[in-house]
Amino acid sequence: MKATFGRGRWRWLLGSLVLAGALGFVGFSPDASGFRDDHEYTAEAVRVSAAAVVDVRALSKRPSPPEPASAPEPEERDEQATLPSRPTTPPSMPTFRATEPSPYFSAGFLAQTDAPLSGKKTESPPDTNGAVGREKLMSTLNSNYAIQRKSDGKLLSKVSMTAFWRPVGAHRPFDPRILFDPYSDRWLVSAADDPALPSSKILYGISESGDPEGRWRLYAIQADPTRTTFADFPTLGFTQSTVAIAINVFSNSSKLAYVRGRLIVLDYASLRSGGSGTPVDISVPGGFALQPAVTYSPTETNLYLVEHVDSMSATYRFWSLRGGTLTLVGGGIRTNPLGPWGTPGPGNVLPQQNGRGVDTGDSRASNVVFRSGHVYHAQAIALPPGGTGYGTHTAVQWVELDTTGAFVQGGRIEDNRALPWNGGHSYAFPSIAVNAREDVLVGFSEFESDDFIDAAYAFRAGTDPPGTMREPVTLKDGEGPYYKTRGGLNRWGDYSGAQVDPSDDLSLWTVQEYPRIPVGRGDGSGRWGTWWGRVGGGPPLTPTQCVVPNVVGEALRKAWRRVVARHCRLGKLTRVRAAKSGRGRVLRQSPPAGRQRPSDARVNLTVGR
Repeated sequence: MKATFGRGRWRWLLGSLVLAGALGFVGFSPDASGFRDDHEYTAEAVRVSAAAVVDVRALSKRPSPPEPASAPEPEERDEQATLPSRPTTPPSMPTFRATEPSPYFSAGFLAQTDAPLSGKKTESPPDTNGAVGREKLMSTLNSNYAIQRKSDGKLLSKVSMTAFWRPVGAHRPFDPRILFDPYSDRWLVSAADDPALPSSKILYGISESGDPEGRWRLYAIQADPTRTTFADFPTLGFTQSTVAIAINVFSNSSKLAYVRGRLIVLDYASLRSGGSGTPVDISVPGGFALQPAVTYSPTETNLYLVEHVDSMSATYRFWSLRGGTLTLVGGGIRTNPLGPWGTPGPGNVLPQQNGRGVDTGDSRASNVVFRSGHVYHAQAIALPPGGTGYGTHTAVQWVELDTTGAFVQGGRIEDNRALPWNGGHSYAFPSIAVNAREDVLVGFSEFESDDFIDAAYAFRAGTDPPGTMREPVTLKDGEGPYYKTRGGLNRWGDYSGAQVDPSDDLSLWTVQEYPRIPVGRGDGSGRWGTWWGRVGGGPPLTPTQCVVPNVVGEALRKAWRRVVARHCRLGKLTRVRAAKSGRGRVLRQSPPAGRQRPSDARVNLTVGR
């Protein structure tokens, strides 16, 4: 049977689509949101509440205490509250289909797994991201921070996220971000702490050298001296003069209501010289999920930011930060000529084999890159357009803008025939990287009803026709179904990472999430992994083949691991009555051992019960 889910089994999903769509038509008044039609916002000084120095190499050798319980989070999926609830739908421009496959990756290996350094608590979601240095990689997840050798992925150091930030008073840090600056040879990190609590903090730090295993200077800012709001979803960007952290502000009340946007602006020279960065605070009423750029220029003085506004009107705002002044470039809202789309979620609407739907996130800009005078970003969208949660599938949209905020080119990574039950592909949780040749890599997660979730990417060369992206390539096959809800949502993401390699400014890396073999059955059994991949920087690897192992007589979990290790995939699992000696063990398999198949081919098992 091609599709594991029949139409009947997707009734729960269609119900959630209708419910999410109904919620999407609840409008927001610009006045109620606090939105102002100002073109400039100025900064006020803010006090650093704690500072510390940590040595990651030394910290990784100490015992790590169990992680605290996860705190509640606000609903992060609302559309920007600056437009009427039924905006005018713009015309669409044509999008171009890929004509050739993306290049195969030249390196790929494990980043981290869903396992704490101590205790039994696992995270959901991991908030996948990472950065690439000259000799090392560093991935910062909601669970652990891991440093690996870039040449082969060997793990060098690992510390829990809580242990890393504890010296500045953090209790429950979350939403990690990390960047590497190739011009100053420094690593930059940010996070938030204590969601929905009066003790909420904004966290940031800088390495003292280009070695992430060395010493870091860490800082904390009290999110709200009145203790009535908290900081959520920090994003991070820089120029050589400025580091910026954008956050969403929510109320600590039981409804966790949105309040405003904020931008913490740091003096980069102060940070590099061992100071706190002399932070200042810019309030942005109505601003939501502003995303500052990673600026690949040693001379650019403006730090550009992109903000998704509304899906059905295909609108965004484009900002410029210089010194302590944030300017809305052009003075108003812009329209993306690619045309309207729907906001994907919230809702468990992304399909997977043998599992419940996965939460799809929203359409905020995932990350932003400034390169050669242009600004690039990517976002997840739902198609065809029809409001929040009404699309039949999700796609990844990538956009290139100039420094006036005007559209230069863009496109969509989409399977336009995809439905939740027909094996078509949905794409979500993207990240984008751009190299010195203006080649673009977009990493993302890939969802379909007849396969487990895969880590994937797509590529375009700077010389490719405008608006085109090559066909996606699977970076890491999923190993099993994922089912681990939080607040009723089967959370994935919330984001991913991509970056150019500073060693040559040409190779492109991405770190993406994939599902590992589950532990047990039912809600909470899901386990994620994260995987590094590189395009360029060496000859492409040879694509793997599935060589079917002999697993008859083995316990199911061991058999499953052996199937995955041979680059095959667990297919149909049939349970039949068996004698005591055969319970929980594989009684039959198809195809038989020794057969060769394409990578990720199914191996069907019959297991005794």
